[in-house]
Amino acid sequence: MQKGSIFAKVTPVSVGLLLLLGLATPVMPILVGADSAIAQAAKPAKKKIAIVDFDFANTGDSSYWYSYRGTGAARGISEMLINKLVNDGAYTVVSRSALENLLREKGISGPIDEAKAVMIGKELGVDMVIVGTVTRFNVEKRSAGGSVFGIGGGSDTTKAVVQLAVRAVSVKDQSIMAAMDSLGDAESSSGRGSVFGIGASSSSSGSDELLSQAADKAVANVVTQMKQKL
Repeated sequence: MQKGSIFAKVTPVSVGLLLLLGLATPVMPILVGADSAIAQAAKPAKKKIAIVDFDFANTGDSSYWYSYRGTGAARGISEMLINKLVNDGAYTVVSRSALENLLREKGISGPIDEAKAVMIGKELGVDMVIVGTVTRFNVEKRSAGGSVFGIGGGSDTTKAVVQLAVRAVSVKDQSIMAAMDSLGDAESSSGRGSVFGIGASSSSSGSDELLSQAADKAVANVVTQMKQKL
């Protein structure tokens, strides 16, 4: 009887503890879930942007610009910026096809200034539009050398420079949210020699490749500045 009474006394206490533990256990996931929801709500949404083809206002020798048919180079630089921003993931970027469809519908062509950019941005439902100008798109070549007793030698240096002036225009109030000036360059050298008029030369890179490298650097710098300023 004493054993039975002791068991009878212990059992309710044990059951009570088990019930308390059972009730307490689900509390942890609920709190964790709440914290996660709060963190998600606090995370800022990505800005939605559109990028239009850049304009051209070259300040130097424009021969290389025109050899690239001008607008083709501007489009290429704009495409590079789109790709880098998409891959970076900091912004939501409107597709090229959506932008071109809108331009056709509205009959918009040629350079796009801030006023047109705002109108385009409102139609596309973005926060800002990126407009820009190619201010330099040049290839510079320098040569040096000489000869002694019919044996000569020298070197040629080729340098490509691409400079961009880029602005982020707010669709809400037409203000310029940020301005980025960016320069990219790439350089290569080649050696040449001759013996009594018979020459040979070697080069490490062509002008097209150098321009691509310089443009890539300039665009990458724009992305870095955008993340710092916007």
